[in-house]
Amino acid sequence: MLTRMLKGGRLFAAGAILLIGAGLACPTTADAKGKWAKRQARLVSCSAHKSVLRIDSKVCPATKRRSSLTVRRACCVAPSGRVNCKPFAPCPPRSPS
Repeated sequence: MLTRMLKGGRLFAAGAILLIGAGLACPTTADAKGKWAKRQARLVSCSAHKSVLRIDSKVCPATKRRSSLTVRRACCVAPSGRVNCKPFAPCPPRSPS
């Protein structure tokens, strides 16, 4: 019975180590994001004391160097009721990826 518990514990420990190692080897989403994706995330969020009212989107037409893509912006509302929309990001000349 003691050998069964040790064997089961070893399998559990080996599985846990394997999962932790795989998690450390994979890049996180923040590392995987490029400058374009980080900028889009910033433009679609609001500051701490404001809340998102709506998210507007605009389609950038396809060019020779990139396919069409969508840029977004957030319209934030302050506690006083004032609505402020962030500007759209300019369409990139090349593919952002």
